[in-house]
Amino acid sequence: MPSIDDETKLHRILIGAQHQFDQYGYRKTTLEDIARAIGVSRTSLYLYFRNKDAIFRAVSQNIHAQALDEATKQLSTDDTIKHRVRMALLARHEPFFTAQTSSPHGKELHDEYSRLCGDIVIASHTAFETDLAKALKRSARLGEIDLKTSGVSSNDAARILNLSTASQKRGATQVIEFRHRVSQLVTICFSGLALRG
Repeated sequence: MPSIDDETKLHRILIGAQHQFDQYGYRKTTLEDIARAIGVSRTSLYLYFRNKDAIFRAVSQNIHAQALDEATKQLSTDDTIKHRVRMALLARHEPFFTAQTSSPHGKELHDEYSRLCGDIVIASHTAFETDLAKALKRSARLGEIDLKTSGVSSNDAARILNLSTASQKRGATQVIEFRHRVSQLVTICFSGLALRG
């Protein structure tokens, strides 16, 4: 188990690396750049990561973990199911939309992300859809939505909402536009789920 000092240093590496990737892109960022940005030697980086790909994957895992944690919190609030789902979908997807649109290297980072992090994305999608399906199933038991009338299972509804939200990033250039699209998507979906409250 890593010590507190190791966890602190690892956190500094991930934050520093994310900043370097955002600012300079994947290709132009070197291990030396990351080490210099956080005030450690390049040799120190090798104690934690074997190469730049491994650092990039760790940054991705960190972002996914934070987004999933926040999405899970949103699903546990006392708001209506429609509001909880909308906020959870934004918590899950907005960090990636923001990263892609706020960096001048967004497209390059997205390409590298697709190349290096497919398994991370699948695992994160699966975990989120499981949490979302549980929230929808509970909401159906409480009579907030009617899954039986809609003919859609909680698992199917969770998958549709998650993947449809991911597709709302296409062509959107600002966070406010993405949020509006997600709100519309949730409204349409919950109309189909016979929303009662």
